[in-house]
Amino acid sequence: MKNWFLRLFDGKDSSAPAPAVPALPVRMSGSSEQTTRVPGVRRPLVAANGDVAGFEFTLAASIDERLRRRADPVAHAAHAISLMLAMRPAVEAEQIALASLSADLLARPDVIAQLPAGAWLCLSPAASDADMPGLLAALRGCGVRVGTQVSPSHPLSGGAKFDFTVVTMDAGGLEPLIAAVGTLRKAGASDAIVATGLSDVDGIERALAAGATLASGSFNAQVAAPRQRTLNGDVLRIIQLLNAVRDEHQPLGELTRDLRGDVGLCYRLLRHVNSPAMGLTRSVESIDQAVLILGRSELYRWLSVLLLAAVSGRRSSRALQEISLARGRMLELLARECGTEPPDALFTVGLLSLLNVMLEVPMSQALQPLRLSEPAHKALLDRSGPWHAMLTLSEALERHDLDVVDSVAAQFGGTERVMELSDCAWRWAQAVHRNA
Repeated sequence: MKNWFLRLFDGKDSSAPAPAVPALPVRMSGSSEQTTRVPGVRRPLVAANGDVAGFEFTLAASIDERLRRRADPVAHAAHAISLMLAMRPAVEAEQIALASLSADLLARPDVIAQLPAGAWLCLSPAASDADMPGLLAALRGCGVRVGTQVSPSHPLSGGAKFDFTVVTMDAGGLEPLIAAVGTLRKAGASDAIVATGLSDVDGIERALAAGATLASGSFNAQVAAPRQRTLNGDVLRIIQLLNAVRDEHQPLGELTRDLRGDVGLCYRLLRHVNSPAMGLTRSVESIDQAVLILGRSELYRWLSVLLLAAVSGRRSSRALQEISLARGRMLELLARECGTEPPDALFTVGLLSLLNVMLEVPMSQALQPLRLSEPAHKALLDRSGPWHAMLTLSEALERHDLDVVDSVAAQFGGTERVMELSDCAWRWAQAVHRNA
């Protein structure tokens, strides 16, 4: 039986190796060097409605630093073009694709020629010899939205009117950034305000509440003390079913009796089994038949996704759900890449890795009702064990920590391969989230 989650994305069997992303050569005029495409690291941008509206893209820090040391503008431009190529699929999917580049780099004709219409480009604050009015006109002529970067202590910059303003949290912490967002909003300095570099989900939500159009940062931590709260009935019901499915000694027939007691779950199960993603030639009308078609493993996966959907209440709940899906898929792909078994269990680890943030309770309390394996518990609770490296790698990519990525990625095929898998995981998560 084909994995219906993967079929929803690309129609391929989940037992197949992770798809390779082809390298795209970029040859720069005036250079004999040919640069292989390196997918840009992406960090989710959360919108005021709580959705993932798009991504920030950057080159790997090690690549950027090496290029700056070499002072080779042609090679730097080649890698900037590779970043544009990484951004293009997001733009084509009508998502925001944001990158920060120097004005001198963007003024190069060979770079301007590769700009994807609809991209958001922030001019980095570095000194520049570029003709700024001419550059802004050229960029906008390519259909690009142009932004400026400011500091929280000096949020208002004079000069040209920009399409958006990026304000990044610095050593001053969250409060100056929140004040800067308010100042920018009152002044009408630009159409959109992007708050970045936030250290936790609470900070992301506060920035959005203060008037930021988009916000990004670390999604793992929360500053506020976790609440001691009870799980709602829907969440508890799904957890009970998850534990029942995990119990290999409980026949599937008994599971169908449990499912039939919940009309809402029955409806959603039949809707999924009869969806085009399953590719069945005839409709399924009974819960018993639906459970047999899915099997124990896929039923557990489906219920795990429903568990996330049942958790709400945060401004960023929908974004956290999509990030969790991407993590789950990323860990599953990494497990297949290095032969770790079972990949489905790694999917669950990634999927549940933000459950404490979503429920606003300690992770130990969030996981207590679930009967997870020892490696899963170690990865999620103790940050240790054989599966911890994969979770660490996924989290490091989200926060642009390429030092950690480079140190861990070798066992999974190297940094470039890991970034390719991350691209695949995000595309898959978006497809599942939209069709959930």
